[in-house]
Amino acid sequence: MESPKHSSPPPAHAAPAHAKPAKPVPAWILGAAAFSLVAVVVIGGWLASRHAPTSLASAQLAQPADSLERFGAVKPFQLVERSGRAIAREDLLGKPWVVGFIFTRCTGPCPKISGNMRALSEKLAGVDARLVTISVDPEHDTPEVLAEYARQLGADESRWLFLTGTPEAVRSVSVDSFMLPVERDPAAPVGQLVTHRTVLAVVDAQGQVRGYYDGEGEDGVALAAARAAWLAKDGR
Repeated sequence: MESPKHSSPPPAHAAPAHAKPAKPVPAWILGAAAFSLVAVVVIGGWLASRHAPTSLASAQLAQPADSLERFGAVKPFQLVERSGRAIAREDLLGKPWVVGFIFTRCTGPCPKISGNMRALSEKLAGVDARLVTISVDPEHDTPEVLAEYARQLGADESRWLFLTGTPEAVRSVSVDSFMLPVERDPAAPVGQLVTHRTVLAVVDAQGQVRGYYDGEGEDGVALAAARAAWLAKDGR
């Protein structure tokens, strides 16, 4: 037997016959919303990725040498230099500095980052700026370990600092000041024990982060050097 036919009910959201059609959303509002969404997704994805793509860093966060852009202040911290002396945020004020995060047992990008920091030191010869290397494996990288690591790099003690500290202090600097997550996986091989970001960050004499640069490529080193040199000369 054929089932009785029933007419479908109107959709619950259907507008009554006399309702006025909704006004279309202006195109500029849609465009602005779309741009904001893309920016959030792209920058958020960059910060969440293991390695920062050179193109994104150059396009989004690698500021030109004379840019007035700021990405926030470095928060107070207390770490220990390879010499054994305590280093706080206040000790780095007064001149720009470039910071990179590594660990000495790393078998991934860290040797490249440290080599590029050495190249950066050469590019900044004669410029009143500092270099700062912070270990993300502080449980192993004691001041003594960092001192030997720095010696092998030929790092100039007067302008290139190697810092370590408690795990909490190191994580706070990386995450809270530079927005660069650090993850430790005890099950991973020693050389891959810590996942961290491979960027170089440039900080001005007032402790403001002024740009992020690719720490594995020559272009990033050149851009970071130009940025630090301009900040040392101009001071803005």
